Amino acid sequence: MALVKKALLETPASFLLAKRFRGKVNIQKPRKPHFEKQLLLDLTKPHYGPKKSSLPDIFLCDKGKVLFSKEDIDNPFERILARECLNWFNTSKMVVFLHMNSISMEDKTPVYAALKKNNMNLRTYGKKIVSMATKGTRYEAVNQLFTCHQNIIFGQPENAAKMFKILKKTPQLVVMAGIINDKLLSKNELVQFSKLPSLEVARSQLCSVLQSAGSCLVGQLNQNQQMLVSHLEQHIEIQNKPADSENKDKTES
Repeated sequence: MALVKKALLETPASFLLAKRFRGKVNIQKPRKPHFEKQLLLDLTKPHYGPKKSSLPDIFLCDKGKVLFSKEDIDNPFERILARECLNWFNTSKMVVFLHMNSISMEDKTPVYAALKKNNMNLRTYGKKIVSMATKGTRYEAVNQLFTCHQNIIFGQPENAAKMFKILKKTPQLVVMAGIINDKLLSKNELVQFSKLPSLEVARSQLCSVLQSAGSCLVGQLNQNQQMLVSHLEQHIEIQNKPADSENKDKTES
């Protein structure tokens, strides 16, 4: 028997043994706990307020209440970024605001490079930076487009068609609105603007229209004179025909 105990590991005996009473536990009317347990239960009992459905509407309105009193801290780096953002707004004649969906940096880098190659810059600014930059300026209305970090394209209006061609390959970047020559345009207006010809082509078309109108006017003014000249020539030819016929008869006789 001793050899069997040595070969097999003997389970240690526990000091506490679970023992069940003979009587059944009354679930509907349990026995009251002792004083310490009852005290702990009373201290840890949660307290719930009245239901919102029973409160008047005036107590449900939380507008104007400051939940967290957070003081604005003057950050020099934020002021530098705000100055840089305002400089981009002032030097760029085309500013396009984008809504960025979930996109990896691997997919975003080629777009940034393609825009940079076509003299356009993609920048990311937060709402606080943009509000600091545009406060008190003519661009203050764009703060309504910002909720958090936003992507902005700065460039020139002649590159609008190239911008839409580049963004067509990345559906994660959605155009919301834009500013062209200090005028706020929607997405549809930006698409229409990108389809317009360049300034040189528009000037050549205008010159051709003006030239055709001028030549048409000159033709209409000279039409009466040309008709008068043609009628006079025909009248002279009719008068010369009898004289020619008489000369022919004399020569034949």
